[in-house]
Amino acid sequence: MECYKLTNATIYPILFLIILTLVVGFIHTYGSISMLINDKFWKKNGIPRDPKHKAPESLLMIKNNLKNLFEFPVIFYFISALAYMQNIDDLFFIINCWIYVSIRLVHSYAHIYLIDTTIRGPAWLFSQVVLSLLVIRFIMLI
Repeated sequence: MECYKLTNATIYPILFLIILTLVVGFIHTYGSISMLINDKFWKKNGIPRDPKHKAPESLLMIKNNLKNLFEFPVIFYFISALAYMQNIDDLFFIINCWIYVSIRLVHSYAHIYLIDTTIRGPAWLFSQVVLSLLVIRFIMLI
């Protein structure tokens, strides 16, 4: 019977991306609460049924980034969780997990705080390339 380690380095990028997602969710919540307190229409009438059309662009960008963190990163979570459960401690895989998470951090920052898409677009594209490498490497390791 093999003795498995209790943890491997794959869990840390997973946790970091979860924390990033939670932080973006809190930023969105803070923005929404600010609208309730500071916006005259929202303060008087409450949150509209379709707040997307009444919200400022900055709040919409945060909401879009939050949605982005539940799209392709799901593949990252799935592949990384499988690698973790199978106790895969491949250095190439782990380094690329951290690269992916770092790029998603840059993408989130650019999405929320910068209007210029010259950073956000390439960051998203590069994250897709790294995610593809992770999937290919995982397939090679199983």
